[in-house]
Amino acid sequence: MRLNRHTVGAFAATATLLAGGGAALASSGSRDERGARCETRLARIAEQRGISVEQLTAGVKARLLARIDAAEKAGRISSERAAKLRGRVAAASICGARHHAVARIAARGMLRAAAAFLGLDRQELRLQLPGTSLAALAEKQGKSVSALEAAMVAPAKARLAKAVANGRITQARAAAALARIEQAAERLAAHVFPKR
Repeated sequence: MRLNRHTVGAFAATATLLAGGGAALASSGSRDERGARCETRLARIAEQRGISVEQLTAGVKARLLARIDAAEKAGRISSERAAKLRGRVAAASICGARHHAVARIAARGMLRAAAAFLGLDRQELRLQLPGTSLAALAEKQGKSVSALEAAMVAPAKARLAKAVANGRITQARAAAALARIEQAAERLAAHVFPKR
């Protein structure tokens, strides 16, 4: 089957839809229930496209592998990183990918906040990070690591407070989420980014 750009776009949209899940799905039901709903959604999408679930999954994985190959060929990632990513894609389940997508989105938000705190734009931060950590960059500028971590957590903290005020989540759930976000910010600040 020859894929044109519209089909590739449809696969990418499907992968985004499946990885993103949906806020309502995330806030209700157990992990097993969410997995069952994801499988049902996946079957419905495959049926609409006139293919099997296995073909849909294989197509999504093929698109991801092609992106990894392109990034490696362009020199954006090392061959070791590409090999790790290929292994993760091969072992991954589409319906199990939501956690990783949410973590990746959260990390991007924290990196944006860290860049703003450090007075850098995204490109400057990207150039300065290889071989060092966000904490080291902050210390190099004479700023405290705790202030950096607080700046990284601030946007999520504001969103959680708004969600509690709007009655979308409970205060207890917001506190638990904030504790996880603070731990993630601490790990991300201390993480030494690999040299390219």
